[in-house]
Amino acid sequence: MARLLTTIFPNQEIPPGSSEGLPFWIFWLMLFFILLLLAFIFLRDKDMRRRLDAFFIGFRKKIKKARLQQLLKREQRRVQNTLYELGKKAWTQHVEIPDSESITKKIIDIEDKISELMEEKKESASEIKTLNHDLQKVKEKQDQKSQQIRNQISSKKQKLQTLQKKEKDTENSITQKHFVMQETAKKITQAKKELLDAESREEPKNDEKKEKKADFEENISEWQKKKKTSDEQINTLVKEKTDIEKDTKKIEKEIDNLNQQIKEIEYYKKQETKKFQKEIREWEKTRDKTIEKINKIEEEKTPFFKSLGKLADEQRINHKELSVYYSKIDRSKKRIKNLEKQIELET
Repeated sequence: MARLLTTIFPNQEIPPGSSEGLPFWIFWLMLFFILLLLAFIFLRDKDMRRRLDAFFIGFRKKIKKARLQQLLKREQRRVQNTLYELGKKAWTQHVEIPDSESITKKIIDIEDKISELMEEKKESASEIKTLNHDLQKVKEKQDQKSQQIRNQISSKKQKLQTLQKKEKDTENSITQKHFVMQETAKKITQAKKELLDAESREEPKNDEKKEKKADFEENISEWQKKKKTSDEQINTLVKEKTDIEKDTKKIEKEIDNLNQQIKEIEYYKKQETKKFQKEIREWEKTRDKTIEKINKIEEEKTPFFKSLGKLADEQRINHKELSVYYSKIDRSKKRIKNLEKQIELET
């Protein structure tokens, strides 16, 4: 701040201790005085004011002229677009326009080319539709096969669950029979031991001894029969369990085979889908190229429709459908003349 004041007022000495830390408001006060001085000089200098006014007036004129030129170009484009629409309408309504033979011949040639390309596009679209239909049929057929196999798997799984439950029940029955047989074997062993003990003891009455022996032997015989029956039942249950296991393994193998068939069907469907989609993409490329050609050739008609519209506008062919376009062209031409006059005035 001190340096700035020294520059502005070179003859004014700044006290030694005040080179730093001057109040900030002094800067704004000095700036205000400078701006006030410049404004005073500007107000007294008439030539400077005239030059500044001329600059702003010229600037405004340039902006206005540029805006008018932009409006002019827009109206000129509108005329060209209306001429194109007029020519196109005259062509579609089969309006006869004198001296338009060469133009109509060129338009006919272009439309012949477009007709050929439209047939190619139609063929491509037909092929795409057929291929999509065939692909859908292949998918549906393979899905039906897969569903039939899944139904078989579901049925076999239910049967498998029944067999597994039966196998578990058989195992429980075998366990119970083993337990009964073990208990019976224990009783037989105990009875034989008691029989031996009875035989080894000296009994006072021989008849009682014989009677007890007969009872032991009868019990032992009954338990042995029971043990034999349990053993036979266990053998039967074991055989039944073995048969169930064989049936279970057989069904599990059948389920595995059916799952493998589903995988093969899905793989076949996937490969067929890829094949169809590849061919569909090729036809789509052909169709898109044809559409691109049609659009490009359609653009070739634009200058001829404009020329046809220009002839119709010049000759003002009397036709109900064309009157609207004549009115549009007249209004645009009127606006163009007004804009051109305004631009001349701004030049």
